This record gives sequence, structure tokens and C-alpha cells, in this order.
Amino acid sequence: MVTADWQRALPRRIYSQLERLEPKESWFEVYRIESGVYAFYEPGQFEEVLSYLVLGDERAALIDTGMGIGNIKRLAEEFTGLPITVVNTHSHYDHVAQNYLFSSVEAFDASCSRRVSEVGYSTDKMKPFLAPQMLSKELPESFDFDNYYVPPFHVSRWLKDGDLIDLRNRKLEVVHTPGHSPDSICLLDHEAGLLWTGDTFYPGAIYVHMPDSNLDAFIKSYQKLIALSSHYDTLLPSHNEPRVNMEMLGEVLNAAQDIKAGKGEHTEGMFENARVRRYEFSGFSIITKADNADGN
Repeated sequence: MVTADWQRALPRRIYSQLERLEPKESWFEVYRIESGVYAFYEPGQFEEVLSYLVLGDERAALIDTGMGIGNIKRLAEEFTGLPITVVNTHSHYDHVAQNYLFSSVEAFDASCSRRVSEVGYSTDKMKPFLAPQMLSKELPESFDFDNYYVPPFHVSRWLKDGDLIDLRNRKLEVVHTPGHSPDSICLLDHEAGLLWTGDTFYPGAIYVHMPDSNLDAFIKSYQKLIALSSHYDTLLPSHNEPRVNMEMLGEVLNAAQDIKAGKGEHTEGMFENARVRRYEFSGFSIITKADNADGN
């Protein structure tokens, strides 16, 4: 949901605390999170998408492929010569837009992700994200404004809960976390204590209002992540900020449980032809369907 003042949050304070690198692909900002982990940030568009390049000894994982405005494949190849496998946190447009550029793509096996892989997203769906109020910088000269869409793509491996992505000397465990979407996953690096949260968590307006969102599933997913909390200490979300303290998960869980119980102040309005409620909290908000009585 676009707010008129979203650009006022830029630049976000966290980025001044990270090592910034200068890529040739100027649409992106690149930050080193720690050795072998890079954040690819797109602050020029309202979604403020974050994708991540994670290096092992023999392979690299690119966690999501962003908005499809800058060329994320060329960007990733600036920072590694290893074979790259895309791993999607889920199949929404801002996470899969350049999957088609890669020969190795892994995604959670669900009907919604299979459908997106077969049809992509149309120009009619994608063009509104280029509206002037959605942008804070000029689009790249090579970007084809009139033909902005997400092509279909081939998934080379369909993932399930508990699967491991083995990069050699680094393994990422698939943790299925539906709620935002049925195919949402987090990726857990036990050794490094890192949890990539996709859109299950990020500091901002968390969406649980879409047709296939589910508040009950969202709550259960947070309970699952908190049960695993001895295995990580840092969250790496897919929007806004690339490094967040894990304590935020407990705050979101408490908020979601209160919403489920009918507690909490909210504003109500229309979004994408649906009536939604927005609940504001410190550091995040939760947007739900107007009727949460059954958790759907």
C-alpha cells in the first residue's frame, strides 16, 4: 500500500552501518552483510526489495531476483564466479521477476508457485509499479518501460519443508512459513546463525490481506520460527532493511495473536478492491482482511 511519504524514510539508518560496495549495475545498492553474504537493495522503487547473494565453496545462492528493473544476473556475476542457483522465498512478482535469466531455479512446491512459473506476470500487472509515485530515482537507460512484464521460467527443483540447499561449506534449510502466501519459506543457515525471512517478516507493513493470505497460518509460522530461535540471531528480510534483531519476531507474533482475538486499534479502507484493516505497531504494521474471524 503506497503512502505518499515513503521516500522520506530514505536513506534508512541501517545502511550507514554496513559496508557499501559500488556495482556496475547502478539500479542496485550493494552491501556486504558478512563474509560471503551480500544484500542487493532496490531503493529506487516503493517495494524497496532486497535480494541476497550467498556464497559457498562450490555454489552460490541468489535468494530472489527482485523487481526486474536492473539486471540482477549481471550484478550477481560481478560478485561471484561460482555457479548461481536462484532460491525463491515465494512467487510474488517482486521476488521472481528475473528468474527467467537463470538456468537453475529452486522454489517451494505449491500450486501458486507452479502457476507463476508457467505464466509469469503480465504487463498490465507490472506497469502500475512504475508509476511516478512508486519511483524515487530514474529507471536504467536500458530498461524497456513499455514491455515490463515477468516471463515464465523453469524451476529445476521443487522444494519442500526441511530440504537443504547445499552450497558446500554452507547449507540453507528450507522452513515452510505460509501465511503471507501459501508458498512462503524462510531459509536458515544454522552455522552462521542467519535467517532469511522473505515476506514472512520485514520492518514495515506486513501483508496478510491478499486472497491467498491466511492469518492463522501466519501465526503458526511465527510460532514455528520462534521455536527454532536457538539456531539464529539475525533476520535478513526481503524489504526495507537487510539486518534486523530476532526479537522482532516475538513482537509480531504477539500483535498477530491480538488481531486474531479482535484486539487492537486499526484503520479500515479499500486496497485492490478488497476491504482491509491496518494495525500499527512500533517498527512494523500488519495489514489483514477486514474479517479476521476465521483467520482467512
